[in-house]
Amino acid sequence: MCMRLVRRMPLAATVVALSGATSIAQEISLEGIVVTTSKIEESAIDVPAGVSTVGKEQLDEQFQSDSVNDIMNTIPGVTTSETATDTAQAVNIRGMQDFGRVNVLIEGARQNFQRSGHNANGVFYLEPEMLKSVEVTRGPTATIYGSGAIGGVVAFTLLDADDILREGEYAAIRSRSRYASNGDGLLESGTAAIRSGNFDILGQANGRWTNDYEDGAGDEVESSGDTTKSYLLKSRWRPATGHELTATFIDYQSAFVDQLDTAQRDTVLENNQYTLGYTFTSPDTPLIDFSAKVYRVESGLDQVRIDATSPFEPAGSERSFDVVTEGFDVFNTSRFSFRNTKLELTYGGDAFQDTVETSDPVGNGDEFTPGGERTAYGTFVQSRLSFFDVFDLIGAVRYDAYEIEGGDTQLEGDRVSPKVTAAVTPLGGLTLFATYAEGYRAPAVTETLISGVHPEPAPFPLRPNPELCPEVAHNFEGGVNLRYDGIVTTSDRFRGKLVAFRNKVDDFIDQVAVFDPNSPLFFALQYQNVAEATIEGVEIEATYDAQVWFVSLGGSHIRGTNEETGEGLYSIPADKITLTTGFRAFDNKLVAGVRANFVAAQTRVPTETLTVYEASEAYTVVDLFSTYAVSDEVELTFNIDNLFDRNYRQYLYRSNDPGFNARVGLTMRLGAQ
Repeated sequence: MCMRLVRRMPLAATVVALSGATSIAQEISLEGIVVTTSKIEESAIDVPAGVSTVGKEQLDEQFQSDSVNDIMNTIPGVTTSETATDTAQAVNIRGMQDFGRVNVLIEGARQNFQRSGHNANGVFYLEPEMLKSVEVTRGPTATIYGSGAIGGVVAFTLLDADDILREGEYAAIRSRSRYASNGDGLLESGTAAIRSGNFDILGQANGRWTNDYEDGAGDEVESSGDTTKSYLLKSRWRPATGHELTATFIDYQSAFVDQLDTAQRDTVLENNQYTLGYTFTSPDTPLIDFSAKVYRVESGLDQVRIDATSPFEPAGSERSFDVVTEGFDVFNTSRFSFRNTKLELTYGGDAFQDTVETSDPVGNGDEFTPGGERTAYGTFVQSRLSFFDVFDLIGAVRYDAYEIEGGDTQLEGDRVSPKVTAAVTPLGGLTLFATYAEGYRAPAVTETLISGVHPEPAPFPLRPNPELCPEVAHNFEGGVNLRYDGIVTTSDRFRGKLVAFRNKVDDFIDQVAVFDPNSPLFFALQYQNVAEATIEGVEIEATYDAQVWFVSLGGSHIRGTNEETGEGLYSIPADKITLTTGFRAFDNKLVAGVRANFVAAQTRVPTETLTVYEASEAYTVVDLFSTYAVSDEVELTFNIDNLFDRNYRQYLYRSNDPGFNARVGLTMRLGAQ
């Protein structure tokens, strides 16, 4: 039984696809297809929830990104956390991050790699050249989309053969090169695709070489360079009408120097992912729309200490962190019609298991990130009832259970979580919606089993906690969707989404300091269920596209409170607004624009902690982007990041962000018919 603890001191854990140079770009923000909210394909603007999507045209035209973080940080309610000395990325949605609070999926496979330290507890590795689209569902409204996602879901979809092959082609190759001035960054990428009858396959190889970059003050950020290679293989086979089999393999390898203060470690990371999927949409009955997926993600990080500043961990000391995640996801949607009433019923189940193995014979890595196993599984059912295409009523219920094993510790629990959404479209183009949803997150292996002693100069004990309770989120959300065409001209389009939310989390898990008379510092560190946490805010996203020119706006205002102490939560991001505007010219061969990120200061940081969270200053960063199709086969890109060379550091980042950076790229393509 979970018991409410008395008050104590909280502590936080220390470019167009060259499909035709003269085609008009049809994809705009909020029109992309999403599935993470209900497992049913819908346009983002039609979903009664806080969802966003970034499609391939936007990725190619407006980003040509060298980091997934550059994309994520423009989405309302979403920020990222990273260190300059690691190629890993972590996602924060509405102030929720770490230990699976945000369910990150790559081709449907959960990304659960984690190693504790002075960085995010829960990261993923992904080459942006592989990306086809990014989809985000904010908050626990995606009740049926996997266990633990009380902060939300991020789904990355990767390229397939259709993104390289044009109509009538059976084979094509594409090469891409890009140079970045800050850090002498170099990208080389090659992609090939083949189609034969009802089978196609895509292969891609990428290499990135980057030296240490300079911040806006001109200072070099030590150990910020890396060498990264990655490979993608994705195949599809349609043996009969309605049937599709997919197989995906990803190999991501990165070498860098991981540095914390004076401690430096040569690091080699290898992340392999295997995914098999099968879908069947019956051409004869609307009762069968079936999907099944199994996956395995292997993440291994090996380190060798290269400095000699510690007598306890000499140069040459080795350590490793290995996490294997295996899982599956199976569901079906049945559709019924009764005159002006439609019913969609989605039901299924999913499960995953994390196996954590760490080795650090002379250091503390295996104490901070203990070995163990966590298994989580659940079943769900969701119904969506639509009346006259005016009123929608969505009801869902999910059953979750988990087990954790490690050493002499065993921990388990289960819960049923409901969701209900009502949406009404009183006028054409205007939809109002409201949702109540609950989410459930089991404790992670590290939170439960962490045990040992923090190294000098702060040798305090780390205590396990086999009595941890799961977190339970109670989220109220309401908003409005706007969809209008032909406002000023016959071809212009406007899409907008405004969402307000209040998420109350019971039994929030955080690190706390407890009195220990046997400790040299008279305290020990332990993960415990602290007071209720309340996170509330407003998000806005809007796009107007007049074909010749376009403008989009995204912003978020979020506040979080520890209801026991009254202080702010350390993980709440700063308020931000992202404004993007651009134009298309020369029969749409040229797409160019400017993106400005306005970020407020973040001073609402907790003070009753042993870890001092540094407040961040307000800043504005301006980026330029452009893409020019020289021909159907050749494309040039030019970007400037941080145009005015602003020196800044994002909240919760350990290093200053890069200063002025000019990037130039060349894409060439060749197809065979």
